[in-house]
Amino acid sequence: MAFVLRENDRLYFASGLTNSLHAQIREGQRGISQKQVLLAYRYGRIIHARRAVYHVVGKKEIEKYGDIEPDLKNMNGVQLVMSANGTVLTAFKNKDLRKVRPYKHSHKHLH
Repeated sequence: MAFVLRENDRLYFASGLTNSLHAQIREGQRGISQKQVLLAYRYGRIIHARRAVYHVVGKKEIEKYGDIEPDLKNMNGVQLVMSANGTVLTAFKNKDLRKVRPYKHSHKHLH
C-alpha cells in the first residue's frame, strides 16, 4: 500500500512507504505530521543501524534541500525508524545524530 497525502492542492505520494499503528500513535504524541514523515522519507539521510533503517533530517539536509522544500526548515532532528520492507516503525525528534550510530560489535571469545 502506498503512502498518499493531499495537502492544499498538492498531492504527495511515496510508493513502498507504510505507517504502522505504533508509528501513527507516536507521531500524534510527538507532533510529527504525515507531511513531515513523507519529507523525512524523501529527503532524510539514510543510516543503517541496529537492524533498522533510519531516515534522519539534520542541518545538512536542511541546507541542501531547504530551497526545494521550505517545510524542511522546521524539521531539524526528525527521525524515522523503518523496517527493511519500508514500514515506519516509529518517529521521534532528536537533534543529536550521534545516538543513531550502530553499536560497536563486541567479540566474545569462548575460553
